[in-house]
Amino acid sequence: MAVFGVGNVAAPLDEINQYQFGRYISSSETVWRILSFPIHERHPTVPPATTLIAFYSLCQDDLFAKTLLYSEVPKFYTWNASTKKFQRRKRGKAVEGHTNLYSSDALGRLYTVHPNNTECFYLRLLLINIRGPISFQDLRTVNGQLCAIYRQACQELNLLENDAHWDTALADASNTARPQQIRTLFAIILTTCFPSNPKDLWEKYKDYMSEDILHRLRAANQNPDIQFTPNVYNEALI
Repeated sequence: MAVFGVGNVAAPLDEINQYQFGRYISSSETVWRILSFPIHERHPTVPPATTLIAFYSLCQDDLFAKTLLYSEVPKFYTWNASTKKFQRRKRGKAVEGHTNLYSSDALGRLYTVHPNNTECFYLRLLLINIRGPISFQDLRTVNGQLCAIYRQACQELNLLENDAHWDTALADASNTARPQQIRTLFAIILTTCFPSNPKDLWEKYKDYMSEDILHRLRAANQNPDIQFTPNVYNEALI
């Protein structure tokens, strides 16, 4: 709703009075309020504690938990659904060297994540390889450096397969295939093979993928001295 009026520009703006003046309550809203029906949807102000967030808190307070992977926690701890916290098991086989700590044959299970769900996939990969993280930021910190994304952290930790075979495939194609075919191969690698560092592959073979575009540009301008430009590379990417 918009409210228009003529007044003194220098006068202080009373937004509350302006809102009340311009507000309109329909009959349906009136009945809704008289019958005390909910007017707005209500959600918690903070997200509910999950087992992963509770695991981070556990690693902050429990030195033994710092030695565990996320999937190993159920072996030594139980989940309290009411308090949303992990608690040490009170029965089971005593853990040598630790008082009041028991283990069981319980198995921790992490949901599978498809590689297409990239950040969740790499988050899961870090959780099954890094012991005792205390936060999402800590999980992305490698050698004191905070990585921008989980995938970068996986790369820094050498958890991803290198791109040597994709490098070899593009190198072979660059010697025998036409630029359009190399571009198609590169697109297939990007969409189905999930290379760990596609940007490096592009930088290494972008000239081979753009040769036909450069040749067409030289012919159209009758200038054989035209070289590769960002516009040429962008057209190749497109």
